[in-house]
Amino acid sequence: MFAIVFPLLTFLSSLLAWFRLTMNSALTPMILDAALENDIRTSGDLCSPGLVIFVLITFALSIAFVVYRFKRIQTRTFVIPACIGGLLLVVMLQVSGAKRPISERIPFNIYYTFMKYWEEKQVISKERTDLTKGIQCNDEEVTVVFVLGESLRPDHLGLNGYERNTTPLLSKEDVISFPFIYTEQTYTNPSVPHLLTRADSTDYSRAYTEKSFISFFNACDFYTVWLANQEAANTYVYFMNECDSLFHVNIDKSSYVFDRWVDGNLLPLFDNALQVDKRKKMILLHTIGSHWWYNSHFTDEFAHYQPTVNSKIISSCTQEEMINSYDNTVLYTDYFLHSLIDRLWDKKAILIYQSDHGEALGEEGVWLHAAESAYTHQAACMVWMSDKYKELYPEKYEKAKDNSVKRFRTDYLFHSILDAAGIGSEYLNNSLSIFR
Repeated sequence: MFAIVFPLLTFLSSLLAWFRLTMNSALTPMILDAALENDIRTSGDLCSPGLVIFVLITFALSIAFVVYRFKRIQTRTFVIPACIGGLLLVVMLQVSGAKRPISERIPFNIYYTFMKYWEEKQVISKERTDLTKGIQCNDEEVTVVFVLGESLRPDHLGLNGYERNTTPLLSKEDVISFPFIYTEQTYTNPSVPHLLTRADSTDYSRAYTEKSFISFFNACDFYTVWLANQEAANTYVYFMNECDSLFHVNIDKSSYVFDRWVDGNLLPLFDNALQVDKRKKMILLHTIGSHWWYNSHFTDEFAHYQPTVNSKIISSCTQEEMINSYDNTVLYTDYFLHSLIDRLWDKKAILIYQSDHGEALGEEGVWLHAAESAYTHQAACMVWMSDKYKELYPEKYEKAKDNSVKRFRTDYLFHSILDAAGIGSEYLNNSLSIFR
């Protein structure tokens, strides 16, 4: 049995070490989810010839060493092998990242990652607590637009003083940016339920037991619509179905298919939603934003910063290429948000943009998201109000500007978006609204 188990464990540990060196990322539930949920074609796009050769050679060497050990090396005591094994374990722990907690080091991360993965795959409650009893809504006409962003970090926005003017269009508008928003979650699947519900750092279970703020809009006779440019996930598909209408674009895409995939495809659906014959509307756009593979998420017109990445294997790209491609996605997001504003300027409307999480761009050797980094927890946030909206709610405009320099958690969103729509409820905490 040992002769079989040992080479398998050695092979798996070597594979995880290769993944860390190649992708500059630890094994995470998001990576595991991608491996187990994607189809063969999608997963195959991630397998380079180098990976296949590496896996075969590592597995062959593992078996060869075990066979050699039992056939050629005779020992009367297990003390020396045990000491050698202990030494190798210490070396392995150091190689896998001495600064990381034990749960993120090889081989312990195999167990911890699978446990966390299964926790996140628990069946989400279908019978949720409805919090809408006794709510009030004084507005007779208003359009609330919520843009759920992806992987956008605030320090790469020209609006926030970034050395590159990545927001040339938004900089000309009266956009209020909130550069100090902290997100508890570092990847989309757990982040979205946290954003849309009363869940906070003290009680995350609400994300899976209560309805979202969409139910409040429904109860106040808003037309609610979800415009999706990302695939549905089990953790938040319930909220998508809370809306009156649900529309997808790029339905054949996934985060591991590297074709052109841009948020501009949502604009025709947005136009249709604005034309619905309802005086009150809540339009939610779930964007692909700045997700990896960056080059897929901007058109050639926005390839301003060069050179860009030319490999899907992160370790084969330079930091300059990674940042250039990432900043090009920010330029495209600037265009996309400005296009939404262009369609709202003559209405009584408010637009709130909140990214689901941030993105690491090589700081301390960490890339992308779904990993612990100061940058994956920093998520961009912006607010725009039309002149008609500001005339009706001048105090909300002024308070938003005052609060823009303060620090908030994404817990603010549930309370702020209801406040923005003029919806009153015993569950609305005014102290968490950025408009108070």
